[in-house]
Amino acid sequence: MATKRITVACLLVLMLAGMRDPFQPPLDRCMTSQLELWHYQGVVIMAEAATGIVRDPAGRWRRVQKGDSLLGGWRVVDFDKEEMRIATGEGCEPARWQWKREGSQNEKNSNRSSLSQ
Repeated sequence: MATKRITVACLLVLMLAGMRDPFQPPLDRCMTSQLELWHYQGVVIMAEAATGIVRDPAGRWRRVQKGDSLLGGWRVVDFDKEEMRIATGEGCEPARWQWKREGSQNEKNSNRSSLSQ
């Protein structure tokens, strides 16, 4: 009888230990919360090869090409001078994401000053 109680107690402890903490947010396997923290800066085209320029959440600049993998299993699908499109991975929501090209602060200032002249 004591053996059964110990076995049941051990099984109960194992089941409870495997449960997720309900007060913690669920794991973001697809890292979709990071999507808005990336910034597409444009594209460089040299000799038929196009390279996209993106800035990651840590502020590091990255050069990417079509088919490259980014963090979280994201894959670069396509990009042009205005936007970059990625696939976030199987079972992820949203399945696809796009970033619009962002200009620099200097670019905005120079455009504004040239319009006022």
